Amino acid sequence: MFKKDPPPSTRPVATGTEAARHVAEGGVAIYWRPGCPFCTMLEQGLGEEASGAVWTNIWEDPEAQAFVESLNDGNATVPTVVARGEHFVAASTQQVAAARELIAGAARKP
Repeated sequence: MFKKDPPPSTRPVATGTEAARHVAEGGVAIYWRPGCPFCTMLEQGLGEEASGAVWTNIWEDPEAQAFVESLNDGNATVPTVVARGEHFVAASTQQVAAARELIAGAARKP
């Protein structure tokens, strides 16, 4: 049996600077890294709503990695979800649901 290739990602990609600007404007940023099973779980759990946030690969952006470390007691823990005034690591189904709510709320704002 052959494994299917995962579907191409529809996530909007952003640098750390662009992600910070997006959050300042009321959006949601998700900091991730390749090979992270929790990042995959988050993306799959969000489904089409994953495109409602910007995604920043911390392995490609040292400033973004430093930002994530500043939020997580010096650890580059991902996926870290950031919205205006809050952040959390989305490592459970409840946190995936919380990320979905943040994205939906950001989409409703003018």
